[in-house]
Amino acid sequence: MLSKVKLAFIFIVILLHSCSHLSPLPHPSRKTKGVYHTVKKGETLWRICSTYKAALQEVAEINNIKNTAQIKAGDRIFIPGATKPLGVPAPVQPKTKRKIPHPDKKQQQEIKQHAGLFRWPLQGTIIAGFGIVKGMKHDGINIKTPAGTTIKAAAGGEVVFSSMLEGYGKTIILQHTDSYATVYANNQLNLVKNGSWVKQGHAIAKVGTSNKKSNVPYLHFQIRRYNRPRNPLFYLPK
Repeated sequence: MLSKVKLAFIFIVILLHSCSHLSPLPHPSRKTKGVYHTVKKGETLWRICSTYKAALQEVAEINNIKNTAQIKAGDRIFIPGATKPLGVPAPVQPKTKRKIPHPDKKQQQEIKQHAGLFRWPLQGTIIAGFGIVKGMKHDGINIKTPAGTTIKAAAGGEVVFSSMLEGYGKTIILQHTDSYATVYANNQLNLVKNGSWVKQGHAIAKVGTSNKKSNVPYLHFQIRRYNRPRNPLFYLPK
């Protein structure tokens, strides 16, 4: 039990440092290092990520790219961690008359999606998405819905935090299996207490405006794994 308490405490401390401001408008919460790469004709997402030594899955999630064939010349893709734009070398084609697969085909990685691993905590309109806006990173999504709407657990788990959290308002953090956690913030009322266990779909809070930085009722929702924010739209049902 002590280890779980320590884990929850460490998670909350990191959370406080990683995101100090939330807003109902589509403005992310913190600055992040990286550059925009403008896609040129013939470039693939895999080759772009390989050039920058960036993880394809992370680049895909932060740019809301669910299919590698989705990108086209002229698109601007944010590369987290990069310090300057780089030129992407063209693939080397063997000198032969035989038709051969594109050089990238065997090396391509799939963009992983886990649609349905979690359920939507409520129904509403997304007014702030996951990703980069003007060089700022937003670690979750903001879902606008009437005040008092019931928020339900996106998956079963343990309540490791249920209280006020600076910059978040009234917040609930659930710890799930496989090192996943979900965050529900800006609540009007928390309905569950620390240490309790809830099933998927269990009512855990009511939507409100406890963040004090806005009078617009919305839920700020995050999915994290190993405390790294993941794009919720890659994990929720379509």
